[in-house]
Amino acid sequence: MRKLTINLTLLVLMLLTVAPLMAQKDMVMSQYMHNRYALNTAFAGNREVLSLYGGYRKKWAGFEGAPGTMLFSMHSALKNENVALGFEVYNQQYGVNKETGFTFSYTYRIKMANHQKLAFSINGGGGFYNANWTDVATLGDASGQLDNMFASNESNFAPMIGFGAAWYSNRFFAGFSIPNFFYYDPYIEGGSNSFALDKADYLATAGYLFEIADRWHLQPSFMARVNPEFGSSLDLNASVIYDNMIWVGAAYRTTKDIVAMLAYQVTPQLRFSYSLDYTTGEISSFNNGTHEIAIQYDFGYKVKTPNPKFF
Repeated sequence: MRKLTINLTLLVLMLLTVAPLMAQKDMVMSQYMHNRYALNTAFAGNREVLSLYGGYRKKWAGFEGAPGTMLFSMHSALKNENVALGFEVYNQQYGVNKETGFTFSYTYRIKMANHQKLAFSINGGGGFYNANWTDVATLGDASGQLDNMFASNESNFAPMIGFGAAWYSNRFFAGFSIPNFFYYDPYIEGGSNSFALDKADYLATAGYLFEIADRWHLQPSFMARVNPEFGSSLDLNASVIYDNMIWVGAAYRTTKDIVAMLAYQVTPQLRFSYSLDYTTGEISSFNNGTHEIAIQYDFGYKVKTPNPKFF
């Protein structure tokens, strides 16, 4: 009985920990400044060429069942420069739960003075949710009565619709987005998807590029995530850029995470980046940090902006 109680407690703690992630795509990304499209589709086409981005994020490494996320996106302005299109696909796994989703986006951009652009976007797609309850470690007494609760798997699909707005130039960026107006509840039998603004993520991000010396730039930025149901967080980041080639940055997240980042611009088209999140909260002694790696490639040698690495 004592073993049963311990197992049940651990299971409940795990489910409570990942509950917000099971509702919709996890928007906590340390390298948001390198791929703002993942947070806000209004940034589609901001590099003025076809841009590909692939990343992998392993949260709480060393913690069994911790979330892992793979992301791939592509976006580009069209021949009509006022229009940009984008596509994204992602996969998440946390414990016995898996989610695979995709979105398409349409962005309309308005040219403004001083090379500035004001953009608005809509995005739509869906997510496939799978809960493999039969993979849960045996829970129950000798009769196996409790195990029957985990004797089946669940598979569901839920649509996603979102909105974004952005304002940017070669020196600054600012954006606001609601990536998904719908909320999927996996704890209701058969799943439940509903229009729920009180459970949606509201994301705001902004940054500015300062020239501090010859070949040296400083880019402070922030990303705020507000969710009325599941809580809010704020990322404060500062990156030093040398010769438009090497990025070194640090950030603090109000969820008690400290982040270190490094990026290398191999060519004007290709960039690699890595970040390490260290949790200073109660869970810090149970994991080896959160690792995020990414690669970005632009199909075009020259990005049409005076500061190509900023975008």
